[in-house]
Amino acid sequence: MVYKNVSLGRGLSGKSPETQNIRSLTHRLAEDRLYQYLLERSSLTHTQAETLLYDLMTSQLTSEEKARLRGVSKGSFTRTRQQALRNISQALHTLLLLSYLGIIKLPSYSWFFQFSEAVEEKDMETVKKMVEELSGRM
Repeated sequence: MVYKNVSLGRGLSGKSPETQNIRSLTHRLAEDRLYQYLLERSSLTHTQAETLLYDLMTSQLTSEEKARLRGVSKGSFTRTRQQALRNISQALHTLLLLSYLGIIKLPSYSWFFQFSEAVEEKDMETVKKMVEELSGRM
């Protein structure tokens, strides 16, 4: 990914702490095997996931400023964000529909807590095992 040094107004630039934090995170995620594993199997594209990160980590900025940080137009940033949110909503509704139809049995709350802990600990093997078990419930 190529990052642009852009001026955002309000004292922010491509070298601002906010920009550096986002760039640092995206570079770490590019090397994060667990992130890559989950992203490849999600309903989000790399661009959509990164756009959501920019949106979340720069909540104090306007959409135009977020787009400039991302190196895209405001329209492109907004469209990508909307596509990501729509994909997330569709994935959740699909999961609920499959549960309603009896095609998949959703795990108990404790499963989600265990999964969250495995993700926080970056325990790749446990995450893979839990995802495979969930997939096997169909």
